[in-house]
Amino acid sequence: MKINNLQITSAFALDFDLAITAPICIIRGHYSDLVLDLTRELIGDYGAQNDPDRVDDGRFVIHADIEMDNKNYRVCYIRNADFMGDNRLAANFEPNSVHFSEDDTREFVDKCNERDTDDSNVLIKTANITSRDDDRPIFIYSYFDRLDEAFDITLILDKLASLGRQVFISVCSGYPEINHEKVQMVRI
Repeated sequence: MKINNLQITSAFALDFDLAITAPICIIRGHYSDLVLDLTRELIGDYGAQNDPDRVDDGRFVIHADIEMDNKNYRVCYIRNADFMGDNRLAANFEPNSVHFSEDDTREFVDKCNERDTDDSNVLIKTANITSRDDDRPIFIYSYFDRLDEAFDITLILDKLASLGRQVFISVCSGYPEINHEKVQMVRI
């Protein structure tokens, strides 16, 4: 599974479009944890660190280009569309249309559900992961913020990049810029 593009909008908190260009994507900002939570929810990986309903009544529109099993899914997920819990997901819309592929949508959901067997891809206060037969992105919360700035994180980033999986890391808005060939930093 690989997320190639991610766009999240809401009434006030989030409005960004991100083309993911590196294996490690560091999301920096006040709502960085929320971005990880919403991305996880999009791929059927529930169990948010903080309830997304706490921001903008949980109303978010998420668009993503996700590649799974050599097939691309252009996904639209509307969270709390008309009321709390009214979540809508569709994949592969016809160009300039509101019509989507019901078969591709079912296939996308089924593939996400097959992969969501545990929460081993979610790390809190650690970056210690062992490589296993899992292609879901890795989500890291509350780890890099806690390290002393004098600590060289290059070895950690090299290890994460060597796993062959995407890695999303949330950090606070004041986190320093990282210069590493496998890292893309995004301020939201």
